[in-house]
Amino acid sequence: MDRNEKIAERFAGIVRPVAEEKGFSLIKTEYVCESGNYFLRAFIDKPGGITIDDCVMVSRIVSKKLDSEDYIEEAYTMEISSPGFMS
Repeated sequence: MDRNEKIAERFAGIVRPVAEEKGFSLIKTEYVCESGNYFLRAFIDKPGGITIDDCVMVSRIVSKKLDSEDYIEEAYTMEISSPGFMS
């Protein structure tokens, strides 16, 4: 497992309990570098689909937890999204 996969796996450990508490499923996490910028992404889902408000709610909670753990050295953008938006 490479470094980015380890970061994504640890992120999953942060997102999963938050998502499940809200009635969502965590589908996938990833940590990728695109055009020199790092992105930490989580894809969540629920029956009937995820709304923007769902993503915002999970993002706010997870962001606070990430700030307290502070385990990623470089600057990154965190994204919480629906698997409907996955490429």
